[in-house]
Amino acid sequence: MVSVPLSKLTELRSLIDKQEQRLEQLETLLEGQSSTLSGQQSSISQLRQELATAKSSLANSKLIIDEQNSSLMSLSESIKQERRRTQRIKRQRLLWQVVAGGAVAYTVLK
Repeated sequence: MVSVPLSKLTELRSLIDKQEQRLEQLETLLEGQSSTLSGQQSSISQLRQELATAKSSLANSKLIIDEQNSSLMSLSESIKQERRRTQRIKRQRLLWQVVAGGAVAYTVLK
């Protein structure tokens, strides 16, 4: 059997108590950090879902913009054709007015 002085035993007991307290503090800290980490992982997951939704929305918006751009180009071309047609009709009317005026002038002069 080994005999240990009481002062050493008390000192050892005090050291063990301090280590147990420190261990409890570290366990509490670890639990808090674990909880924080879980919350952050949840936030990251939610942000990823929101990012995926935003990407999908952006892709849909791009499709809509492309369709609208195509429609605008088509409309612009239609407007250009209508302007050309209107100008052609005006030129034809002017030509017929000149021809009619010449015919009237020829008839009057004859």
